[in-house]
Amino acid sequence: MILNERQYMITKAQIKKFELAIANIKNTPPPEDKNQKLRYQSHLESLNGQLEELREQVEEYQNLKERKIDRLECSSLEELPEALIKARIFRGLTQEQLAERLSVKEQQVQRDEANKYANSSFTKILKVQRALNIEIREEVIFK
Repeated sequence: MILNERQYMITKAQIKKFELAIANIKNTPPPEDKNQKLRYQSHLESLNGQLEELREQVEEYQNLKERKIDRLECSSLEELPEALIKARIFRGLTQEQLAERLSVKEQQVQRDEANKYANSSFTKILKVQRALNIEIREEVIFK
C-alpha cells in the first residue's frame, strides 16, 4: 500500500523499471533448453505479477487522491488500520497534516501507519477517526 507522495513517485519509477526489464527479456530469444525455458517463463511471469501489483497500488492511491472512492467495506476490525490510512489519503491530508490535527510529531504518524497502528490504543484510533472526520460502522454478529 502506498502511504504518501514519496512512495507514490518511487512506485511509479519502479513500474518503469519493471516494464523495461520485461521488454528486455521479451527481446531476447527464449532458451532452447527445457529447464532454461521454464526458468525464463517463470521469471517473466514473476516480473509481470509484480508489475501488476505495483500498478494496482498506484491506481488505488490515485483513486483515493481523486476521491473516486466514497466508502470502504471492512469485513473485520483487522482491516480498520488500512482504512484509516486510506481515509487520510482520501481527505487529502499528508502525514504531517494529520500529525498536526492529532498534536503529535509527523514521525509518530509515519510509525503508526508503517506499523498499521499495531501498537496503537483504542483511544488513539478513535482520535485518528475523529481527526479524519470519518464514520465507521461495524456489525457485531453473535455466532
